Amino acid sequence: MQLTLSDTEARMLRAILHDYLPDLRREAAGTELAARELRHELALREDLCERLLAELDRGVGAVPV
Repeated sequence: MQLTLSDTEARMLRAILHDYLPDLRREAAGTELAARELRHELALREDLCERLLAELDRGVGAVPV
């Protein structure tokens, strides 16, 4: 799958991910160890957000949010 974004859309997506990631990390840290499946899903989401941010930084340049 390929996603094409304008520079404005890429900056907006980067800002959304940047704002969401700390909340996701807090949620994952607060998840009970007994809920391993949920914790794993949150870890996958965190990884995806980090990879998307890295790609957006390369494509748009490391513009501060």
